Amino acid sequence: MEILKTISYAGTMEVLASVVKGPKRFSDIMFETKLNPGILNRVLKTLITNGILEKCPNDEGYKLTEKGVKVSVYILKILEVSNANETPENLKLIKAMTLNLEQARNSISA
Repeated sequence: MEILKTISYAGTMEVLASVVKGPKRFSDIMFETKLNPGILNRVLKTLITNGILEKCPNDEGYKLTEKGVKVSVYILKILEVSNANETPENLKLIKAMTLNLEQARNSISA
């Protein structure tokens, strides 16, 4: 239930959509999402606390964890099912996220 509560917070979906493309710095996420720094900071802390995001080494920003990739894939699948018109962009994003999940699993197994 905690994950559902977390993703329901204002700004969370925008942050996930930004970070799903690859690791991002705070300022890049803020620019893409147009969230004010206070809200963005709260969202990032919540996502980190819940294991969805993690800080990159050497202060290179934030990235999805394996759990974050799974959550993002499920969110995209829900959006795909809820939209009568499946957009190629959503389907492409789902495939990319699935590939990221497989890569994350392989790196953990290695």
